[in-house]
Amino acid sequence: MKNRLREPNIAWLLIGLILLLQGCADKHTEPFDPNKPVTLTIMYDSGFESGVEEEFYNRFGEQFQLKYPNVDFHIIKEPEYNPELTAKENEQALLAYIAKERPDVLKLGPVRFETVAAAGKLIDLAPWIQRDKFSLDGIYPPVIDAIKMKGRGTLYGLSPTFMSWALYYNKDLFERYGVTPSQDKMTWEQVLDLAARFPVDGSPEERIYGFTQPFSSDSSIFALMESIAKTEQIALIDAAGTRLLFDSDGWKRITKLTVRSMNSNSVYFPVAVDLSRMLVDDPFLSGRAAMVVMGDSIAGDLQGMNQIRENSIPPEEPLRWGIVPVPIDPVNPQSANDITVFEMYGIGADSTAKAAAWELVKFINGDEWAKAKSRSKDGGNLLARIAYNKDRYGHFNPEEMEAFYKVKPQSEEEQRQIRQVPPAFRTSFAEIVREELESIAAGKQNVEQAVQKIQTRGQAELDSFNARTEEK
Repeated sequence: MKNRLREPNIAWLLIGLILLLQGCADKHTEPFDPNKPVTLTIMYDSGFESGVEEEFYNRFGEQFQLKYPNVDFHIIKEPEYNPELTAKENEQALLAYIAKERPDVLKLGPVRFETVAAAGKLIDLAPWIQRDKFSLDGIYPPVIDAIKMKGRGTLYGLSPTFMSWALYYNKDLFERYGVTPSQDKMTWEQVLDLAARFPVDGSPEERIYGFTQPFSSDSSIFALMESIAKTEQIALIDAAGTRLLFDSDGWKRITKLTVRSMNSNSVYFPVAVDLSRMLVDDPFLSGRAAMVVMGDSIAGDLQGMNQIRENSIPPEEPLRWGIVPVPIDPVNPQSANDITVFEMYGIGADSTAKAAAWELVKFINGDEWAKAKSRSKDGGNLLARIAYNKDRYGHFNPEEMEAFYKVKPQSEEEQRQIRQVPPAFRTSFAEIVREELESIAAGKQNVEQAVQKIQTRGQAELDSFNARTEEK
């Protein structure tokens, strides 16, 4: 009898506890009052000379204030990275700045976002998303996955944009020389074989190239090899970071493929780059290269290049461009792309205006802003709400824009298989590779000899790099 009398009481206690927790959740996601004046402190960074405040207002602030005139902004600049400090000291300086300024909304890049989230300086957006039924359905799922990865499983921010890669090709050149255009699901070997079908005669300043490395890339011979290795998940250094793996079968195959492209003279490898003349000198932008693998940012350059051609005296015909997905890994064809989420917007844990801050974060990442941005046709990176990317570039067919997200990016586990090569070591190693591969092209040695020399010289350089790192 006693047990029966106690059962209802336990049930009521559980219900009471659930209601109490729900009340706490509601308190942490209080509703936004548009009639209440509020000033939001925004920590923002800009890569433009115009400054952080002007860029923020141009991108988001003016539109948001038209909707919510009672919200004002106080823009503070994200602290710059100090090269004289260690990485740890830079992290501490950033966190101290955040603790002092208490920003309501923070715009952060990938590295700093991870640091700030791990320090507990951002709030979980999931309760707010759930409360407002804010739809994430239109956002490219890998963008959300990338942000969650930085937050160790928690969604501490959202991003309205991302960067992706694709294979661009010049339709006019393919038609002129009767070459079948680039297709979906091509491997790197197929792409480079296709490049070799274009003529190679003529002076370096006037001739056609089947394929070109990005004009701004340094050590472009090794950069091409790196791209192939990354696609096919071939590591350069072992997991311990102590042994070079250039003498592996994978790197031997990449070396042979690269040397074949060098010998055929079908690939343009930039050496000295004058960025002030990039639009003129870049063989792809100027219409002298048939293919290039680049990020989405070049799409705006192509549009600008055609405007220059149309406004020249006499006017020149605009070039016709096409896009297909990046070269694939023949073993894992569904997962070969690489995306970067370079701007993430989160809400400060110490914010006293979280409701208004969430309204801004929601606006930045919502349909309304993406739709307005898609109409501007002013370039910039891809919109995370991918349905709005179709009509942003008039010189591409809308369906072609899907090339940027047709091939899924490699997962965190897949990326982890390829150890990140330290930049300082990469620079010196790339020079070793260039010297030895050019020696092959000059007929002074064969591929096997070059691979062994690169392995020996590269291992010595890696040992030296690790020794210097340990001393520091």
